[in-house]
Amino acid sequence: RYGRKPVLLIGLTIFALGSLGMLWVENAATLLVLRFVQAVGVCAAAVIWQALVTDYYPSQKVNRIFATIMPLVGLSPALAPLLGSWLLVHFSWQAIFATLFAITVVLILPIFWLKPTTKARNNSQDGLTFTDLLRSKTYRGNVLIYAACSASFFAWLTGSPFILSEMGYSPAVIGLSYVPQTIAFLIGGYGCRAALQKWQGKQLLPWLLVLFAVSVIATWAAGFISHVSLVEILIPFCVMAIANGAIYPIVVAQALRPFPHATGRAAALQNTLQLGLCFLASLVVSWLISISTPLLTTTSVMLSTVVLVALGYMMQRCEEVGCQNHGNAEVAHSESH
Repeated sequence: RYGRKPVLLIGLTIFALGSLGMLWVENAATLLVLRFVQAVGVCAAAVIWQALVTDYYPSQKVNRIFATIMPLVGLSPALAPLLGSWLLVHFSWQAIFATLFAITVVLILPIFWLKPTTKARNNSQDGLTFTDLLRSKTYRGNVLIYAACSASFFAWLTGSPFILSEMGYSPAVIGLSYVPQTIAFLIGGYGCRAALQKWQGKQLLPWLLVLFAVSVIATWAAGFISHVSLVEILIPFCVMAIANGAIYPIVVAQALRPFPHATGRAAALQNTLQLGLCFLASLVVSWLISISTPLLTTTSVMLSTVVLVALGYMMQRCEEVGCQNHGNAEVAHSESH
């Protein structure tokens, strides 16, 4: 309705104002309100960047562009805690939000030079609702894969501080433990980008999902090792991070491809479902962690995502095979006449 540029500007401005307001916070209630404001604002950037990729690049290049950008997004789990720790050592906690405000202002400036897309408008997709999007098995399946793989990672982010604290590691070591998995995510993303020059995403996806499943099962199995070490846990988990880094760009591109003129709406629903499942996984880990050991609880929740990934793949594969069979039937029918 309003276009990418105005919505992106408004969203980042809201985030900037929320960050700026944190400089004068005096109680926890105000802090939570402003954090909510930040979350509302940042949603614009989280959704629109994906839509912009599909707007400005041809469909055959979208997978590779996503594979270039997503590993950089994956740097945040490693860089954010390290930068935050450095700021806390040298300045007050408000410096974190002053830095976020400055970064957001820098990001807002290039948006004024953002050119409108040259793609032809398709009025048939203007009226698409979220329900219409969910009727597509291709969309549902790929979004479910994306959400389930992300939920497995978020389950670990929720449980890992408890796991590593129980193993006797300091907060500094816990923070550094996120560096190897971030590097692994980068390897997966850029490895996928290189592989896409030779193979199609739909050819790579089943093998990557097998790698994801095996690595998650191995991480879960590590929980049964007596006196398991951090290295024994991180090795299979980093393999999972490699798989995720390669899976994300493929399934995101495949989910958005059927709706070239409704990518903003499709990306918004995709991110909502992804974060919703991630929140649910984190909630379950937090709820069960006091009942069982932190490691077994966390890895069991991660294991459950393998079932969802398999379901998502079968869902999108079913529609793909159905379309191919329909096309073959039409060809055979035309040849018979």
